[in-house]
Amino acid sequence: MWHIIYAFDNGYIPVVDMQHYYNQYFKDNRIYKDNSWEYYFKQPCNISLNDLTEDCNIIISKDDDINEGLSFESFLRDIDESRKKYKKYFNVIKFQDEIEAYLNKCCEEITGGDYNILGILCRGTDYVKNHPYAHPVQPKTEDVIKKAKELIKRFNYKRIWLATEDLEIYNMFKKEFGDLIIENKQYKFGNTDNQWLADIKVHRENHNYKLGKEYLLTIYILSKCKYIIGGRTAGIAGSWLLSNGFANQKYVYIWNLGLYNYYTRPLEYSNIFEKIFSVKKCRFENKKYLFVTICGLKVKILREIVESYDKEYYNPSI
Repeated sequence: MWHIIYAFDNGYIPVVDMQHYYNQYFKDNRIYKDNSWEYYFKQPCNISLNDLTEDCNIIISKDDDINEGLSFESFLRDIDESRKKYKKYFNVIKFQDEIEAYLNKCCEEITGGDYNILGILCRGTDYVKNHPYAHPVQPKTEDVIKKAKELIKRFNYKRIWLATEDLEIYNMFKKEFGDLIIENKQYKFGNTDNQWLADIKVHRENHNYKLGKEYLLTIYILSKCKYIIGGRTAGIAGSWLLSNGFANQKYVYIWNLGLYNYYTRPLEYSNIFEKIFSVKKCRFENKKYLFVTICGLKVKILREIVESYDKEYYNPSI
């Protein structure tokens, strides 16, 4: 999403390429043959890879190009302000017609159109076990359950929508809350033995495609819930986007617990030239730095202090 916003802000035409880069959503026997983005979404400007010609000026996006204002932190700090700031982008990402019909139909069947629900996003499996470098630290399941109980007393909601890929976590919530849990048929993984989910083979036709479709439904319904809590994840960012910046949410709580392994991983160079001269952005503890390398000599320059906090958002008018 941030790459698409960056493209628009700089006068570029964004074309999302999930064909020439490996990802976990390809249909069976279609790796590198399909643009898996287009299984679920339309292109932002209705221009596909097939429309590109040799005389096009093509710029390959890089994370380093993205303005730091375009980040999870930017909308986490002030949800009301970020809603105004990014309002024009909320409708940029559009579902394929078939996917949109599927989402609306299933959402109506599951919720009955009543969104007085606590939506919970609780990651587990490979994410929590493997601590992927520089990804947000997730809250303990016990802490999320404790917060859900606290909010039952405060808001007296009668249903919970749990977004998780982890069967053990799902069963923990089911044991704790019983019939309050709305059945979520998203595929869930049991003991993954520290494997990455993308590497686990599941014998189900077009499993990867279906996994993406089921995940979209889970986040789509999450975005409709009046109350949302969860760790800092792409799923929470997705629910923010689909809800037009939490426009209809009464209460949102996001755990912001820092990043996995961000303080211990050594500075990495992709080639020998970067050891001669390079400038890299790094973060250690609550400080952001520039690391300037000149002929192997590293100079660390402090850029800013980063506040660490959980985000609680309450809209009494809803």
